Amino acid sequence: MKGLEAISHYHGVSLAVLGVTVVFIALVVLAVIISRLHVVLGVWENPKAWLDQVRLWFFPEKPEKDEPPGPYFDDIHESARQLNLLIHAIGEPFSLPALIGKAEKIGISHAHSVVSHLIVSHLIVPDKKGYFYWNQKECDRLLGKGRERKRG
Repeated sequence: MKGLEAISHYHGVSLAVLGVTVVFIALVVLAVIISRLHVVLGVWENPKAWLDQVRLWFFPEKPEKDEPPGPYFDDIHESARQLNLLIHAIGEPFSLPALIGKAEKIGISHAHSVVSHLIVSHLIVPDKKGYFYWNQKECDRLLGKGRERKRG
């Protein structure tokens, strides 16, 4: 047996492919080690900073819970009064985008949140046609309760 017949009989092609693969993988590993050598040396120089970084990876610090800026307000009397005046200026029925746009223009902060809260409080009610009305009865009830609370 000589030549290609011997190579085929003794699995020479598969051994050659295996050898090339081993050498290629070894070169890739060596390249990765050399490219990350500065990180390893940084750990060697300052292990405390590295430990702090690893600690943050596994146990991230929880941010303090900040309240979002006024999504709902405990006391909506002032907002109700301002938007009541604005709605009377716009006219009824009104659309919410128009109301929110005008409220932002005149400087009412968090206009979306205020309008949302007034809808939840039933001060602004839909007419089932895409427009809204101001519920004066609910406003009188709420503002009357607020005045009594301030007096008492």
